[in-house]
Amino acid sequence: KADALDLYFAMARGYQKDGIDVVACEMTKWFDTNYHYLVPEFSEKTEFSLTHNRLVKYFEEAKALGVTTRPVVIGPISYLLLGKMKGGKSAVSLLPSLLPVYVKMLAELKAAGAEWVQIDEPHLALDLSDEAKAAYKTAYAELNKSGLKIMLTSYFDGLRDNAELAFGLNTAGVHVDLVRAPNQLDAAIKNTKPEQILSLGVVDGRNIWKTDFAAALALLQKAKAALGERIQVAPSCSLLHSPVDLAHEVKLDAELKQWLAY
Repeated sequence: KADALDLYFAMARGYQKDGIDVVACEMTKWFDTNYHYLVPEFSEKTEFSLTHNRLVKYFEEAKALGVTTRPVVIGPISYLLLGKMKGGKSAVSLLPSLLPVYVKMLAELKAAGAEWVQIDEPHLALDLSDEAKAAYKTAYAELNKSGLKIMLTSYFDGLRDNAELAFGLNTAGVHVDLVRAPNQLDAAIKNTKPEQILSLGVVDGRNIWKTDFAAALALLQKAKAALGERIQVAPSCSLLHSPVDLAHEVKLDAELKQWLAY
């Protein structure tokens, strides 16, 4: 029986040892990016457990340095929909088994002193079945009991027909990608509940060029006029898609370099 680290590597690289021959998990593109992820594999017999809460570890490391962070985790519905289910059922049918693991994870973050948690649900920007929509309502009715403020995050496109669903999940905040879909701002403002914060993704998380501040400011001013202080400024999506540092780019033309954001 492999320990957690061995299992982690076996999923990514496969495992051929001691008469055991296990192939690695399939890799596929992370939505419409050029990044890839390991596709989870499920069956009706799949059981979920929290082997190690790395979010707590990283949160406590930052807290020891005097920084209270907002941990980020993929949401339960997107996680299931990103997987590959064996048999005839949808992976969403596994939510009753998965949800207690998320509840435990959030409880441990709360105990560690976290105030906010960001839960990414990129599938909210895609077409959803009635089963998936119902699963979102079930999941967040439970997760909202955690005592943590949840920033429900979508990206890579607009919420479109899912806007009412996303804001209706009653999380403390909702994030929208205004780089890919700036035209969704009106709907986002309309659907933001009086007690909710609207996170405005106006900084391109997938672009090496500096932000168009005039365009971003226009969106921010419109949101502020409607919602006052109940807004946050954010990148459209995770910055992991962009390069990190210009310090070692010593051969770039100086004029070009000043246009770059990373």
